[in-house]
Amino acid sequence: RRAGFLRPEASIAAHLRRAAELGAELRFEEPADAWEADERGVRVRTARGSYEAERLVIAPGAWAPQLLDLELPLQVLRQVLVWFDPEGGTEPFLPDRFPIYIWETPRATFYGFPHQEGPPGGVKVALHGGGEPCTPETIDRNVRPDDIEELRAVIGERIPALRGPVLHAQTCMYTMTPDEHFVLGMHPHRPNVVVASPCSGHGFKFASVVGEILADLAETGATRHPIGLFDPTRFA
Repeated sequence: RRAGFLRPEASIAAHLRRAAELGAELRFEEPADAWEADERGVRVRTARGSYEAERLVIAPGAWAPQLLDLELPLQVLRQVLVWFDPEGGTEPFLPDRFPIYIWETPRATFYGFPHQEGPPGGVKVALHGGGEPCTPETIDRNVRPDDIEELRAVIGERIPALRGPVLHAQTCMYTMTPDEHFVLGMHPHRPNVVVASPCSGHGFKFASVVGEILADLAETGATRHPIGLFDPTRFA
């Protein structure tokens, strides 16, 4: 009764809308190429120009290995998400009957959600962990037959009705740390830079509190939240 899920697109839109209301200037389709920092401030270079400020919060997602400027053992992995049309129909998978879950089995770990989007939407499932190493530039965005069969074989052992036809499939990326915890904190060599990789496949649900932590660090260099577990220097 206490479980739930977030709709990522709606959540991101809400965060962006609120940020704009509070005075943030939003920029899109503008890749960041590099940044530098010294005692005078920070400078970020993008495809459209450069920007200067007193402090920088850098949260580059799957681009973290290139842009964080730290010797972190990060690995980016290709992941596949699939929406199946359940055998026997979607009624048993409606939210009032079917839970959000993550299932660890000897073969693999997979997770999924109830049916949400009406008959065309299907039931979303995916493997958690594993996947091919990649970068944002090299990831294979095509979903291959072997991707589907691997997931269908794993989930079919536990939820046979989800071996039905595929309605939709797509890829995403996990940015993994060896201990599968986040990276959050001040840059160890740049006191005016905050680094963030709230990652390893379970970061989005913590977006609000991570944002609060990053704002604290950018403003004061400290936060009331216990973030020692996520120290960027822990792998040194």
